[in-house]
Amino acid sequence: MKRYITCLLLFFILLSVKADVTFRFAARTVEAGSDKEAMERNMSALLTEIHAAGENGRDLDFSGIDIEEGARERLASLWSNVRFTCDKPLYISKCLYDCQGVQVRGLFITMHPVDDTYSQSLNRELTVSMTPNGLITGVRPAMEIQEDVMKIMSEGTAVTDLRQRRELLKFVEDFRCYYNERNLDALEKIFSDNALIITGSVITKGRQGTEATIREEARVKYKVQSKKEYLENLARVFRNNSRLDVKFDRIQVAMNGAKKDFYGVTLHQSWTSSGYSDEGWLFLYWDLSDPDQPKILIRTWQEDDIVQQQGVFNINDFFIP
Repeated sequence: MKRYITCLLLFFILLSVKADVTFRFAARTVEAGSDKEAMERNMSALLTEIHAAGENGRDLDFSGIDIEEGARERLASLWSNVRFTCDKPLYISKCLYDCQGVQVRGLFITMHPVDDTYSQSLNRELTVSMTPNGLITGVRPAMEIQEDVMKIMSEGTAVTDLRQRRELLKFVEDFRCYYNERNLDALEKIFSDNALIITGSVITKGRQGTEATIREEARVKYKVQSKKEYLENLARVFRNNSRLDVKFDRIQVAMNGAKKDFYGVTLHQSWTSSGYSDEGWLFLYWDLSDPDQPKILIRTWQEDDIVQQQGVFNINDFFIP
């Protein structure tokens, strides 16, 4: 009996021990001057805590993890909607270099939604951004359409352009997450104070037939909002919808030939909320001249029907002085 009790106690002790997840950089992938061991140690601590918290259904504990305050807040906000666990005890990964440090990709995770509002894939890829000394600056699930990612990278024309595209990919992934997290503060920071925000919708008129309304006329109406108006409307959407899921795919990136730090991003957006859903094309005009604080200068959204009639907005439709 005593032996049985001892074995039972040992079993519960083993259950309570946190299963370590180890991260290592692939050989010859970290530049000289980077604190490789600190980066690997901090990544291991982050992935270990994510896995333990995901398995036990608890909040994240960031003690012992060197992570930027904004990154911690964004990850905690994401965690309140969906949790995840790491699929492997050991990750060996290459890294991509951007303006602030490195991006680690290829960290495969399993999603564990907290309710039935999550509608994306359960098998995802996690990306983590870090400074050269190991400080974590961003943690986010990657976009699901990896072909888009490869296409964006393959179109880079120079070393600087490639780094800008990697940085831009990170910002676009963050931007999508801000909507899913309902993070108004982050959205407020990423839009320029003088941002131009345009929404295009198809307005239809019809006449009543004997059996159904017959579509008679269609015209396009464009609505222009200031940053303040857009965020106020968005705040109401966040309050009034218990479910919100935003997806991006079919991403294209174009550099402004005359202004090297300015990029246009065109992508297809699927928006699903509690009482409303739509699909359309999003155009974002980015200013990356300050790598620590990128800004969206222009945001446009057009229904699919508009794009079929008139085409989607692109970088050539706007002049930035």
